[in-house]
Amino acid sequence: MNRLCLTAALVSISIGYAILVYAFDIKSYCRQVSDAVGGSYQIEETCRQQERDAQASLSRKQIPSRVEDYCRRVGEAIGGSYQIMNVCVDQELAAKGRLR
Repeated sequence: MNRLCLTAALVSISIGYAILVYAFDIKSYCRQVSDAVGGSYQIEETCRQQERDAQASLSRKQIPSRVEDYCRRVGEAIGGSYQIMNVCVDQELAAKGRLR
């Protein structure tokens, strides 16, 4: 394995590890959302897809640790939502940019 491939593999592992540190339980969270409105399978299915999309979106972003820590706590506060965390990150990065 050449040096470039090894570096890419290590970066991939590091990125994956960072996400796993605060991995939210999508199935459990979306079941709770569904149960809160009467147990809709359609809502649970849509929630799961939106959570997976938000999780993927977060994994592609360069997020400063201060923003990541704050928004992870926001996502955890409502039961562990990547959607909420993703919106929080977008809003925090926008606010940070306006403060320059």
